[in-house]
Amino acid sequence: MASQAPLSIQIVTEISRLEGVEPFELPPLEDCVDTESLDTLFGSSDAPFHAGSVSFHYAGYEVTVSHTGEFEIA
Repeated sequence: MASQAPLSIQIVTEISRLEGVEPFELPPLEDCVDTESLDTLFGSSDAPFHAGSVSFHYAGYEVTVSHTGEFEIA
């Protein structure tokens, strides 16, 4: 069974798809949010939260990540 990409990678990949560019062409996500904490706190089924979310701006988008690891890009 293949493992799922870290949440931070999924977010960059989706925004690069929306922008029509390669992921490396976007600014570093680390400039906007602590990616290690994001992946640890929101990116797995073992996440310690039962409710809540975090929002941040990245590459001209507002990204909201829920406690379930799902994210919205607006």
